[in-house]
Amino acid sequence: MEFLFENPFILIAVIAFISSFFKKRKEEKPVKQAPRSVQQENRAQAESSADPALAEVLKEEKRKLTEKSRRIEEDYRQLKQQAEQSVKALQSQQRAAERKASAISRTAANSKTGYPVEASGAGKFEQQKQSLVDGIIWSEILGPPRSKNPHRSLNRKR
Repeated sequence: MEFLFENPFILIAVIAFISSFFKKRKEEKPVKQAPRSVQQENRAQAESSADPALAEVLKEEKRKLTEKSRRIEEDYRQLKQQAEQSVKALQSQQRAAERKASAISRTAANSKTGYPVEASGAGKFEQQKQSLVDGIIWSEILGPPRSKNPHRSLNRKR
């Protein structure tokens, strides 16, 4: 017995054998369970063989439940269609309002400037940006000469 405790390889082999033995026993124990629907059908068949009146009641209840679920699904489909139609109507109203607003803004801009304005505001921004650049260039050109306003160098300040 002391030989087993002194040699680690034999000790590991004994522990592995014992654990595999118990693992095999544990695997043999569980029995596969049938799904709930199969269990319910088996129960219903067992009850129907015992009492035909009870079987008829169960069939009637099952038929009522399936009919009720069909009605619920149909109601859901109808509500979904109504919601989709209302969403489409709202989207078309929104598009019409946007078109109307853009037409109004175009006519207002045309009456003020006399020039047609682009539908998107991107061109307007680009024109403003270019006019700002041009303004800075012309201010440098038309401003006082550099010789009248020289930069002070760092050497003179010391």
